[in-house]
Amino acid sequence: MFQSLRGQFQRQVLASPLRQWVGPIVLTVAVGVGYFLAARLSLHLLTKPGVAVFWPAAGIASGTLIALGPDARWPVAVGVIAANTVANLMGDRNVLSSSVFALSDAGEGLFVAWMIERYIGSDFRLGRLRHVLGLMVATVVGTAVSGVGGTVGYELVHSPNEPAWITWQQWVASDSIGIITVAPLIIGLLAALRAPPPRRELIEGAAAFVAVVTVTALIILLLPKDLWDDRVPILLLFPLLLWPAARCRPVFASAASFAVCLMFMLAIIFDIGYFNGTSSSSALVLGGQVRIVVAALFALVLAALFAERRRTEGHQKVLMAELDHRVKNLLARVLVVADSARQVSSSADEFARSLNGRLRSMAAAHDLLSQSSWQNVCLRELVRNQLAPYSTDANMTISGADVTLTPAATEAIAMVLHELVTNAAKHGALSTPDGRVSISWDRKANGAVASMLRFEWRELGGPPVASSIRPNYGTDLIRDLIPHELGGNVDLVFAPDGAYCSIEIPLGQR
Repeated sequence: MFQSLRGQFQRQVLASPLRQWVGPIVLTVAVGVGYFLAARLSLHLLTKPGVAVFWPAAGIASGTLIALGPDARWPVAVGVIAANTVANLMGDRNVLSSSVFALSDAGEGLFVAWMIERYIGSDFRLGRLRHVLGLMVATVVGTAVSGVGGTVGYELVHSPNEPAWITWQQWVASDSIGIITVAPLIIGLLAALRAPPPRRELIEGAAAFVAVVTVTALIILLLPKDLWDDRVPILLLFPLLLWPAARCRPVFASAASFAVCLMFMLAIIFDIGYFNGTSSSSALVLGGQVRIVVAALFALVLAALFAERRRTEGHQKVLMAELDHRVKNLLARVLVVADSARQVSSSADEFARSLNGRLRSMAAAHDLLSQSSWQNVCLRELVRNQLAPYSTDANMTISGADVTLTPAATEAIAMVLHELVTNAAKHGALSTPDGRVSISWDRKANGAVASMLRFEWRELGGPPVASSIRPNYGTDLIRDLIPHELGGNVDLVFAPDGAYCSIEIPLGQR
């Protein structure tokens, strides 16, 4: 549902006027209903000043805003204000106090979501430890600010005997627990709707969730009272919370921690199991809040750490596969170059020189790619790099627009340039003092999106060229490599006044 709502928000400009209102209205109603039910549940157990022990409604507001983005601000704010006001009026609070609390809670959700958007970005993920820690910091700051308004409402309307500091502290604790336990669940569900988990992971995550719920129920109902303190329940739940955190996506760990927190609070509210007859003492409430915070933080941090580890391992596998692919390609090219050099060489020395030159050309292109982290390489830099052993200011003219090449294009053009300059140095313009080479290129449009690179090599002032040139490895490579590797065109002509080569390759996006 969250995914469809977000899609409706993003398409508002293109949608009809009626459809523009459907998404916000549905979201307002959904948030309002969920917020009202959560608020009514929390209002069954109040501390002495009248602050709820556990306020999951805060997590509904903040989680929805973080998950859906800024477009959901007004619908969520309206739903929160309406639901909060009604829930408080159905209790023992008047219109003034209900209004103050509603505005404080709505502002809290908006402020927490704004801090996430401002300092983390719109792409919030539970699988990143920095994002999870940012959510915790934003939660503390947001609840601390909203607690001021809530405390003022209690002091002005209810005039409790408790100091304002105690009221503010309980407000912050209640809302913080609500956000930490509920907001990640909503964010994780939206992420799972966008990219559903595999069936195996879904089954395993559901099994882990059921196991956590079962063990939590047994702890509450059957754990002896002499073993019951702030540490034992967490130690018993540790292996089960570790299970979904280590094996599944963070949404499963979020669901498990939320279930633990909700079951503890329900047991406290309705005097179930160990909590029967305790009358919700302040010490018991504090112990329940400590257990909730520890369980939630433990599950969220572990889930983020394991998610980052899985992502790193996946990235390493991709890098290893890419490295393996490139090494195989490189070795295949070296074998082809070595074989061709052997066939056309009349002596071992000639074979060594030919092979050495071509391998140096490949190494130079590889260095440029390494410097750019195997991203785009500037064509001008590639040309100067390949022609450096033969070029001077007098025998070489280079001109062209700023063009960048992909790794595949860089390697292919480097090999072609090496064959051209080697041929020019042996038999063409660069073999005589008066000869020179003109190199130019330009980028031209090829439709509305794609563009083409036109590269020209022209030799002038060299010795006369024979009317017929016998094909060899170098000429075959120049004519065949570009069409085969890059889908381009090559026109290689040995005119009487000098060799001429024209290359056209697609560059993709303009």
